[in-house]
Amino acid sequence: MNRQYVHLSIDTDTAIQVGRRRDTTPVILMIDAKEANRHGVAFYKGNDKVILADFIPPVYIKTR
Repeated sequence: MNRQYVHLSIDTDTAIQVGRRRDTTPVILMIDAKEANRHGVAFYKGNDKVILADFIPPVYIKTR
């Protein structure tokens, strides 16, 4: 996929709905956005349900 940004859903229900566009059983990853932002990761508002980031370092990613 040719995306410019990492797309993050604001809640689990939205993430599941978006993930099901590509797979019937999507894997949901949790991002420690507060800690990532504290360490310099920039986030941008995409729309009411989507936040964008240039990159999410793996240390801030957890499986659900």
